[in-house]
Amino acid sequence: MEQSILQSNTLFLSGPFGAGKTTAAIERVLWLLRQERVRGDQILVLVPQRSLGQPYQEALLSSELPAGALVQVTTTASLARSSVALYWPLAAPAAGFAAPHREPTFLNLETTQYHMAGLVERAAQQGEFDAIRLQRSRIVSQVLDNLNKAALHGFTLEEAYGRLESTVPPGEKMVARLNVLRTGLRISQEFRQLCLQESLVDYSLQMQIFLQVILENEWCRTHLFRSFRHLIFDNAEEETFAAQELVRRWLPQLESALIVYDEDGGYRAFLGADPPNAERLARFTEKRIRLRRSFVAAPGSSELIGRINRAVGGQVLKGREKGREEDAEGEPDLKDGSPIVFPDSSHRFYPQMIEWTVNRIERLVKEEGVAPGEIAVLAPFVSDALRFSLLSRLEERDIPASSHRPSRALNAEPAVRTLLTLAALAHPVWQRRPPRSDVALALESALAPLDPVRASVLAQAAYSDRDGADGVLTAFEELRGDVQKRVSFAAGEIYEGLREWLAGYRAESEFSPLDRFFARIFGEKLSQPGYGFHEQPDAARLADQLARSARNFRWAIGESAFAVNGGEQENGVGDGPLSSSQLETGRAYVDLVESGALGALYLPAWTVEDDAVFIAPAYTFLMRNRAVDVQFWLDVGAEGWWQRIHQPLTHPYVLSRNWPRDRSWGDSDEIRSRQDSLRRLLIGLLRRTRRSVYLGLSEYGERGMEQRGPLLNLLNRVQVQA
Repeated sequence: MEQSILQSNTLFLSGPFGAGKTTAAIERVLWLLRQERVRGDQILVLVPQRSLGQPYQEALLSSELPAGALVQVTTTASLARSSVALYWPLAAPAAGFAAPHREPTFLNLETTQYHMAGLVERAAQQGEFDAIRLQRSRIVSQVLDNLNKAALHGFTLEEAYGRLESTVPPGEKMVARLNVLRTGLRISQEFRQLCLQESLVDYSLQMQIFLQVILENEWCRTHLFRSFRHLIFDNAEEETFAAQELVRRWLPQLESALIVYDEDGGYRAFLGADPPNAERLARFTEKRIRLRRSFVAAPGSSELIGRINRAVGGQVLKGREKGREEDAEGEPDLKDGSPIVFPDSSHRFYPQMIEWTVNRIERLVKEEGVAPGEIAVLAPFVSDALRFSLLSRLEERDIPASSHRPSRALNAEPAVRTLLTLAALAHPVWQRRPPRSDVALALESALAPLDPVRASVLAQAAYSDRDGADGVLTAFEELRGDVQKRVSFAAGEIYEGLREWLAGYRAESEFSPLDRFFARIFGEKLSQPGYGFHEQPDAARLADQLARSARNFRWAIGESAFAVNGGEQENGVGDGPLSSSQLETGRAYVDLVESGALGALYLPAWTVEDDAVFIAPAYTFLMRNRAVDVQFWLDVGAEGWWQRIHQPLTHPYVLSRNWPRDRSWGDSDEIRSRQDSLRRLLIGLLRRTRRSVYLGLSEYGERGMEQRGPLLNLLNRVQVQA
């Protein structure tokens, strides 16, 4: 098998998670470098998300390789961006930019939302979105999602919204919903015209230029395809139709190619992943090898996965293409027990389930020797209450824990809200007085000795948000004696350190750019002993993400404001005095975050491998693509295990080439898609469990409602089959 993988010119390698596909792909890269003496810059590794390229980066750094150029490990989006920048003089006129001689400004998710938000707000003020109950930030994200899906699938905007109209059910509200979609189409067109007028390149326009201009230009296409001679395309099932078609067109020009496909994957369907089209790439390779056995999944997982497939009407394995497929090895039918562990006693209320989970984790760590980093606590959604309950209880028992919720808005995180509030207190020129409740939350998060009650008392006494107030924190020694005693003098000393730092910053004649402010206050105060971010990995990660985000926003939105003393500072940053436009850029960034904007993807959030219990939504865990010894599935009776997020302005399945253009989306289609998503989710989680899965059950959910959801029903049916 190993020689087949290494020596086949074009190979399609498939199998379940844990079968060794990525390991084989890494060995192929090393073999090309060592044995075939291929230059590193002639090898391209394409992955759907930067974090999935980490195994390749680590292997290349740790191996003894010949000196020379580096192997490029990147994403299709990064490849498209570098191509657009390289071929800009040729691509800009063909793409329709008003000033093709002007250098492009590439937008990330956050800066794209900033430009779109004004168009959405104007339409909302005119009542054009009254037919749907949705926050402005979610309208922005869904309209942008339609732009992205249209570009990735080669749809025009008119065709994309025409497909969406098929999802509107008939009834008295049908006309109103159709009008909302037409408003979304108009806003999308206005946004595209804004980009063309101002030389702004968001993700959708970047992919459209790459696919429809650069790849259709014979000179550009030939130059790009000749840049690399060997390709590794990993996690092909998680890639978009556009990326898969790029690889299909590239294959005849390559000396060798390895396409890696996870048969149980496709978790990024909501981001445009197209597993069926990825599997069709096997037709364009010389050989297909299918690995059967998972070296990661717990004993008994194979039989359990088979029962899950039968329970939802699926098939364990698909038919083979005769004469083109080679089996690497068979997977034994393991029947030595199920990895699923039901609780030894039933729980009536939600807090009892959480307490049982923490007790079980403590037993695993302290009595059975399981490392905290080998435990994942998963739920369909991780609310603030659930996250706080788990983190605080585990901390009380000296068990490290961390959480990751990438789909949450930046301002939903307490650490981010703390930094935004402190930024408002430090920049009086913004004329933004945060409410007293936000100051209380900031003090609670920033000062380690404070609990919510004492933080509220301190904020009540030391800060006023009334009209005419100066927005300055009062010195601790000037507070009433009873307040000082309630807060405690130990906490007061730490509070004074923060207050004096803010006062000193406000007294400076030159303010720092906002991203440097975040870095300074974190490094000089909040991360120090006695302050709330000290030895808190989650807070440090969020502070780093916020600083990076603010810096990228400044570069993309306020570039013209960064000339300092008659010249540009290196990399767009400097310590000189800020112009008024720079200060406005900082204020605009705070407005964007407080509006509920989603954060862009920052690699450190995905790649930190702390020895800590990992708490996350189930799909977030799957997209990290790593296994653990033990998983806890909480809230098993909840409907959220198979429900899609309410998205009245977009639809991940209809905006796909796998869906017929003129077919309406009905209830039966929704049920079928939910069943398939639940099946894939369960199989993916089981494949990533080396030992056991503990089920967290409670008769009543977090909101006090009785729970009898589809996951619980499916598990009961599977148990009956045993």
